[in-house]
Amino acid sequence: MKAKNKTAIVIISGSAGELDWIMPILDYLLNNRFKIKIIFLTRLALKSVKKNNMCNEFIKQENSEIDVISVGGYFFEKIERLSYISHRLSLKLKINRIPLINKIYNLYEKILENIFMRVLPSDIKNFKKEKYLFISEFPSLRRPRDIWIRNFFSRSIFFYCPHSPHIYTEELEREYPELDCLDYNKRFFLLLGDPGDYHILNDGRELASANLEKVYIGHPKYSNIWLRNLRKSAMDFRSTYSTRKKINIIVLSRGFGSVIDQEGHINLVETTVKTIHKHIPSYTLLVKKHPRETFSHWDNVINKYSSVEVVTDHISQLAAKADLVVSFWGSGSMDCFALGVPVIEYWDPNKYPKQQVSEKDKFTTIYRKLGIVQSANNKEELQAVLLSLIAGNCKMQLSGPHPFFGKIIKRSNQWDKKIRKILLSHNLINN
Repeated sequence: MKAKNKTAIVIISGSAGELDWIMPILDYLLNNRFKIKIIFLTRLALKSVKKNNMCNEFIKQENSEIDVISVGGYFFEKIERLSYISHRLSLKLKINRIPLINKIYNLYEKILENIFMRVLPSDIKNFKKEKYLFISEFPSLRRPRDIWIRNFFSRSIFFYCPHSPHIYTEELEREYPELDCLDYNKRFFLLLGDPGDYHILNDGRELASANLEKVYIGHPKYSNIWLRNLRKSAMDFRSTYSTRKKINIIVLSRGFGSVIDQEGHINLVETTVKTIHKHIPSYTLLVKKHPRETFSHWDNVINKYSSVEVVTDHISQLAAKADLVVSFWGSGSMDCFALGVPVIEYWDPNKYPKQQVSEKDKFTTIYRKLGIVQSANNKEELQAVLLSLIAGNCKMQLSGPHPFFGKIIKRSNQWDKKIRKILLSHNLINN
């Protein structure tokens, strides 16, 4: 098959964040005459993408080679969830060591496999011997469907990516080992931001497989070529600060769930709005919900404040028309900082320590360690930082990011070189 007919199959199962991370890679593939098939395994994932303007526009762009396929449904999603739970349980109980039970389990799993494979488009399965490029988030490595797909498409290449540009590394000063020479002839590639991320994520099982080549490319969405136009838009907008009557404030929200309870979520929303409303006479507050923020107190707030609006723009699109940002902790802070917009991180890592970074006998956030946000643990600190920024015409008040952030950006500006080498090694693009 000639390179011009190559196909990349993208599997999305969680939220728009998965598509957001790989968009620059997909754009690169389109420019190299790939056809793209995006398969949504859940209704929630497709809904999340539709609520993100940039992601939605990307998959719906005219005259492109992108084909969107949704296979999500109540029954299928329950079966897929069941297959994951039973698979992990079988590994934990070491069922393979009990011959009779293992035989029964293999039959059960084969039934689940047949159900899953039936939902894949026939125009893909009919060419199982072709060399496709599969792209999915790295937690897929823990799911039986990944094994089923690998076995069925035995000649294909697989990329496993993060579902967000989150920095997993905690010890920013530490040097982590990295291979000087990568084996580009392997079939399976784990794409991560930095070797330090792998140090934290390595589970000693699927992620530690010798067949899985670890490739550190930063985060493609932070590359200069991807952000060039957005940076210009942000600079042009911020240059008009002194002539505008209203201040544009973006809130990067987070719903209640595993990292914060409902009471905490409501408190963040209420105190943010009241603080801004009290101290800023004329403002527009644009709220960007987290991709998984299904139930949100913002839905109640927008009925009380005419200047508050929930929007579906991509974070980078919002940052390009923002004077300042309030973040309820998340990787969106890096998107905004990369566009030169000051970020107040309104979050108490000691009150909500899950996924936070331990520092002596306390907790902090990775974004504070990176030096890209101004911290506010409570409403009094939020008020103080907010007033300081307003007094300084919303100009950045940080001394500069940690060198680790610079390393990430440097990797991000070279991501395409490693991707190209992989594709060349497998004759997926022309030299």
